[in-house]
Amino acid sequence: MARIGILTCSNCIQEANCAAVVCLGDMRKRRGFFERYKNEEKLDLIGIINCAGCPTLAAPEKIIKRVKALAEYRLDALHFAFCMVALCPFLKKFQAVINDTYPELEIVLGTHIPKDKKQFRKNVKELLCPTVCEIQDMNNIIRGTLKKKNGQS
Repeated sequence: MARIGILTCSNCIQEANCAAVVCLGDMRKRRGFFERYKNEEKLDLIGIINCAGCPTLAAPEKIIKRVKALAEYRLDALHFAFCMVALCPFLKKFQAVINDTYPELEIVLGTHIPKDKKQFRKNVKELLCPTVCEIQDMNNIIRGTLKKKNGQS
């Protein structure tokens, strides 16, 4: 049995209302970065945590406290959600501090694989700094219905 955790982006979770639906769906279906686990191997999702948000001087200390909440339950692997891999300016620092504190913990840089990382970044920016008046969230990106000012992509 593989005991895993998922680390998500605070901005995507709190500001864009992402519920990690695609991450969890791909985990259940063993797609994306969850293909690494054999189909007969049981996956046990220990928990989902998110980063402390941007910017923060205490990000490394805060991330360790959050990882500790999962690591205390015999965590085998920590998946950085795609939002973290695509957006996070602290990614390498988080990875290093987690590796230093929990050297036995496997860090996997990804959950699901969206079609276009560059487009994902643009879409999330639209959610966080909208150019249209209509309130939108992560579900608009997932469904492909995100609206932008003057039809921009």
